[in-house]
Amino acid sequence: MTVYEAIMKRRTIRKYKQTKIQPEIFKKIVNSARVCASAANMQPLKYIIVSSDEMCKEIFPCLKWAAYFKDGSGKPKEGEEPTAYVIILGDKNIKASFDTDAGAAITNMMLTAYEEGLGSCWFASVDREKVRNILNIDDNLDVLYVLSLGYPSEESSECEMKDNDVKYFRNDDGSISVPKRSMDEVLIDIR
Repeated sequence: MTVYEAIMKRRTIRKYKQTKIQPEIFKKIVNSARVCASAANMQPLKYIIVSSDEMCKEIFPCLKWAAYFKDGSGKPKEGEEPTAYVIILGDKNIKASFDTDAGAAITNMMLTAYEEGLGSCWFASVDREKVRNILNIDDNLDVLYVLSLGYPSEESSECEMKDNDVKYFRNDDGSISVPKRSMDEVLIDIR
């Protein structure tokens, strides 16, 4: 699989098999984030891997799941939850803003996870204070995002966006379709 193929095929996964992820895969995922592009090369990001069953159960309710699925089908049921999380942190002792770095790092982690056969979901809707308290995170570290990980038990693919409708949806077979804007809409010109 080429990088381009991985980019074109990887989509958000919210339901997972309950197979544990090996520690060396976590290291590979974080290592891919470690070497990402970083504004002014400041490298202000830190990571916590949560993979114990007990800690995963505590993190799960801190996340808001798939708001477009009004029927609740976007939230994993018992036995479909992520088997791990990456907590993405910004070190305020290094830098005050982190979004550019976090976007690059999380993209690298999602692609590396995909290469390893894992699904992932990037969460911005996070109860950050609760995560901070559960994990006893130092005050100099901002809780930025959470990335869920696990072996997928659902399929998700791209589809053509119609009528400017960005909402992803579940198909009759249970798979998810994610509308994407066409190349004609996003590529203004090649000069």
